Amino acid sequence: MTTAPGAGGARPPHIGISVAEAPLSSLMLQLVRAHAAIATAMLQQIGLVAPQELVLLFLQEHGHTPQSEIVYFLGRDRSTVTNTLQAMERAGLITRTPSPSDKRSMVVSLTGKGRRLCPRIREIWSELERMAFGGLTTRQRAGLTQLFTDVRKGLPPAGGGQPSPA
Repeated sequence: MTTAPGAGGARPPHIGISVAEAPLSSLMLQLVRAHAAIATAMLQQIGLVAPQELVLLFLQEHGHTPQSEIVYFLGRDRSTVTNTLQAMERAGLITRTPSPSDKRSMVVSLTGKGRRLCPRIREIWSELERMAFGGLTTRQRAGLTQLFTDVRKGLPPAGGGQPSPA
């Protein structure tokens, strides 16, 4: 079955597949994909792509940071993070300088341009939160927060290993 084109001839995004043996995981993946697509569109309006906004917010909160700490924070391989940071540096959002204590290491810092984007990034995430969860009651949001936390604790770390104890 195909999906009819939407307004302007574009097809709406496919919601994903439902796997009978994994209905909750299927639904969660559909939710994550939809959430990510909306976040991507919102971030593009200010010239960012994921996870650049997270790097900027991390630097806003932590100040000058070794590049290795950003690799750890993002949970991605070093070369991928290096490419992301190089693009951000070319865009004037961050600077990378050799560490004064270890010349093999780089220290990442916000520029004025990067710092000025942080309030807008927070507004985007706040709007995304309202879009996704604004129709829920305070009680539903608290329950969902607890459920998400419990599910996350049950999963192994992204790099493998055992689930966290409950």
